[in-house]
Amino acid sequence: MEKGLISVDRWAEGSQAYFLTNLHTDHTQGLSSTWAMAPIFCSRVTAKLFPFKFPNFNLSLLRVLDLGSWHSLSLISPSTGSKVTVQVMAIDAYHCPGAVMFLFRGEFGCMLNTGDFRWEKNCERAKLAKEMLLNALKDDAVDVLYLDNTYCNPTFQFPTREVAAKQVADIISSHPDHDIVVGIDTLGKEDLLLHISNALNVKVSWTRLFAVLGTVIEVITPASNFWYFLLSWSRRTFRHV
Repeated sequence: MEKGLISVDRWAEGSQAYFLTNLHTDHTQGLSSTWAMAPIFCSRVTAKLFPFKFPNFNLSLLRVLDLGSWHSLSLISPSTGSKVTVQVMAIDAYHCPGAVMFLFRGEFGCMLNTGDFRWEKNCERAKLAKEMLLNALKDDAVDVLYLDNTYCNPTFQFPTREVAAKQVADIISSHPDHDIVVGIDTLGKEDLLLHISNALNVKVSWTRLFAVLGTVIEVITPASNFWYFLLSWSRRTFRHV
């Protein structure tokens, strides 16, 4: 693809359309509430979360891409000045809420940018995403692949999300007389908190973006970008610390 058309998770000048795979901080470096260079394409969930990540952002700059549907963009070739049509499809990445892959096609061929993704072998949601990708490709092949390979090494053997969540709940329930600190990022641990709630029969409440256990509390530690909860298991309550 010709330089100067699109950028994915890159927020420097010089592109006509920008694409955001997810709202984790490592994908938004350079993006701020004052952004005004060009439209940003993202998933519907990411668009809903945007105001919490970037207060006062001009939401008219967001372009929502529904999963599994082709969308056409009319751009201008920086080298020739002629019209260029780029098609793009957003595909569930099964990462944090709103995370997607982007499949592009046009005169340049077919290009897939995975962003962060987690496609577990026996995960039904991942299976649906794989089917969506294969149906979109049909008889075509991916000519260019931008693969997030952070943990693409046999030395990394991670359990499935279901197994990991059960392990966390088991650890908590096996320490009834201890305070348990549950550390979470700004986005992405919601399923874990819900699993703990269901497994241990603890009420779940919501404050802003975050699923929290116990009463509704404000969860902000401005100095560190780290949110955490202290579980007083013996009293079945959660305190903000």
